[in-house]
Amino acid sequence: MKDTNLLLSKIVEFRNKTLAFYSVSLPELVETRNRRPTRVKIIAQEIIVKIWLFIHSFNVTRKLPKYIFLSKNFPDLMSILPPSEVMIIGGRGELLLSIKKGYRFCWSAPIFYGFSLFIFSGKNKLYSAVISSLRRMFTKEINKRYLILNNDSQPEGMTLSFGLQSISMLNIVCVEHGIINFEPTRIKTLPEGESCQFNLLWDVSQKFFFKDDKNHASFVLGLPYEVSPPKNNCREVILVGDCGISSDSVRYFYMLSTFCRMYRILEAAGINVFYRPHPEDNIEYIRSVFSNVCNTNKSELLAINKKIFIGYESSLIFEAGKFGHTTVGIDAIELVESKFFQHKDNRAFDVDFEVSSSDFENLPALVLDIFDRSSSAAADEDQNLKYRFYKCIKQIDQFQSTYQSDSLI
Repeated sequence: MKDTNLLLSKIVEFRNKTLAFYSVSLPELVETRNRRPTRVKIIAQEIIVKIWLFIHSFNVTRKLPKYIFLSKNFPDLMSILPPSEVMIIGGRGELLLSIKKGYRFCWSAPIFYGFSLFIFSGKNKLYSAVISSLRRMFTKEINKRYLILNNDSQPEGMTLSFGLQSISMLNIVCVEHGIINFEPTRIKTLPEGESCQFNLLWDVSQKFFFKDDKNHASFVLGLPYEVSPPKNNCREVILVGDCGISSDSVRYFYMLSTFCRMYRILEAAGINVFYRPHPEDNIEYIRSVFSNVCNTNKSELLAINKKIFIGYESSLIFEAGKFGHTTVGIDAIELVESKFFQHKDNRAFDVDFEVSSSDFENLPALVLDIFDRSSSAAADEDQNLKYRFYKCIKQIDQFQSTYQSDSLI
């Protein structure tokens, strides 16, 4: 009982910590996560959790596969593994993918509902029972397994990360789903995966944000999908939106005005320019601002024709560089002077060129020069995804072996 209460208090403490961080960067997200379910929903959630616990009390669960994924966020990683070694925890979309690919499936709703009942209705015992049931599932047979999360800040990820972290032979791994940059105000960044023992990163620069001790390690996976450089060139410029209005409305409109100015300058010079909205953008509003809006699927955008990508510190700029596209970073000096940033060097990765708002008039000349000198794209010397992933798994195993050996001394 004492251990259970300690676990629940750790989860509450971590949830409060993440909400405090997001209250600065994504206040609307915090409002959503603090919204109490209706009484009807609470009753329905409790019934579903109790039925799920009753079914699982018969302990009929088969032994788990080697790789368990939370959500379908990394289909490319799943595709390089034998289907019999993959299970997905999720909802309807994950179920459909599991049926199509032959993966095992586990419904995530009872985890989410158990967490919700714990937070909003004080149903500690019910949530503890959910965690206990998950622990029995993961300890049915003691074999080395890898639980691969895409987050530890949401109910399912937080529950799995904290609730299962003490299970022997279970490696809890969070795969980065974007580039982390330095916070403008230099407040302590809270990356996804902070509570996990292992993190797989896009770039070595990201190690700065994660713990590095005898209990935690991070390894560089690179992009969690195959990288194929485009074979042809095209004379197009993509302006990459940096944030949504819910993050910081003042910063958002300042950046949007910057992109509008660049767009007009490039368009006036006869250059084919597109604005790429941020996922949190209101697409109808963006279409009213820019005549050319690029909403192409990201994988298609990166793989077809070499382009110039211009932006502040978006993950898409980093990804474009990895594919061999030309990347131009907007110098944030004007944001520093406007007190939206306190530091100029917020970007945690390199770009091919830097441009400042004081020099936008010369941007067409730079773009045309890049077009004239452009050759076929050459992606970074990354190995294929299968090689990179298994290399990380080997590094995790070596870390565990070293740590276990040290603990015996």
